[in-house]
Amino acid sequence: MLVNESLTTAHWLAIMRIIIGLWWIKSVLHKEYPKFVKTGMMNWTLSLLDNHPVPAFAAVIRRIITFNPTVFPYLVVLGEASVGIGLTLGFLTPLAALVGLLLNINYLLTAGVKPRDISVNPCFRVDQGQNVAMIAAEIVIFAAGAWSVWSLDAALGLFTL
Repeated sequence: MLVNESLTTAHWLAIMRIIIGLWWIKSVLHKEYPKFVKTGMMNWTLSLLDNHPVPAFAAVIRRIITFNPTVFPYLVVLGEASVGIGLTLGFLTPLAALVGLLLNINYLLTAGVKPRDISVNPCFRVDQGQNVAMIAAEIVIFAAGAWSVWSLDAALGLFTL
């Protein structure tokens, strides 16, 4: 008997959900702390915004991140960790998928566009494949109800389809 003969579509969706969750956790773990939270994240993001081809978008994001620059990097890490844990364990999965989707879209719109000064982000196209793949997976996770098996949501009877 082949492995895939015993797995249903719901199981394959759960596998995808878990992989994307682990990918988010990896994103949290690979950051260089404390550099990321002290200056790295803010400096890089602000340099992207200074060179963003859509000034109105850059102004909105700048207003959001500079509201409290000492807290914002921690919110990014907390958001990524919450999405990773939520998707991996299948807990509050629809919310985790939506938050992940919003994070990936924001990352794509901030770092995935050609900056006016290319030296700020010379790999703007190359680095975005991960965001595009995760956006696609998060849409499928949310739309297909990838929390129906192997999840805390299913065990707790949350979000029944």
